[in-house]
Amino acid sequence: MSYTKPVIREPYYDCPKWFDNDVHRSELLTLSGKCTSSEVELFLIHLFGYNNINIDQSMEDTFNELFANDSVAILGGVAFYESEEKFIMPSCCCGLEQFREIYNSILNRESPWLGHDPSPGLTYKDNVAIVWSDDPDSSDRSDVFHIDFEFEEILSCLEKSKYNLKDFIDKPLFEWIYRRDRDTAKKMKDRMYEWFLYEL
Repeated sequence: MSYTKPVIREPYYDCPKWFDNDVHRSELLTLSGKCTSSEVELFLIHLFGYNNINIDQSMEDTFNELFANDSVAILGGVAFYESEEKFIMPSCCCGLEQFREIYNSILNRESPWLGHDPSPGLTYKDNVAIVWSDDPDSSDRSDVFHIDFEFEEILSCLEKSKYNLKDFIDKPLFEWIYRRDRDTAKKMKDRMYEWFLYEL
């Protein structure tokens, strides 16, 4: 059965000096309630870096600069899987902050923005949502492939991905910050909901 995951990609920014350890880097991070402390730090590095937040200041000042933003961006979004070996990732310029737009587009049987170079997209046929690895109009190319979802199934998968993102915010992210500053943890949770989850 096909499934989806909320992900961030290419978190290669500098590490704040107030982190306890150097962070293990990976090209892809799936967000869920099972994320480790190191994975939370990887998420924060990406969030600060992608939004040009000054990390050469205290933890409190770094987060306060982040909180001053009405919106944020972070490379990632929804990844579509047929298996752990066959998947379609959000592409360049697609962001996790677009999660709600992706969900609403699919709900309305439209093709959401999933990035470019390549340019993934969705088409619909009867009760099937077809996720393409690149521009569906280029489907005559041999390297373009697709993953099929029953329409109700893809909506259910996106709901589960939303839950996984919420679980990441409520548990590992909140707990990591809470151990260092309780007020900042509460503010961050509220802002994460505003940036990524409201209207879903």
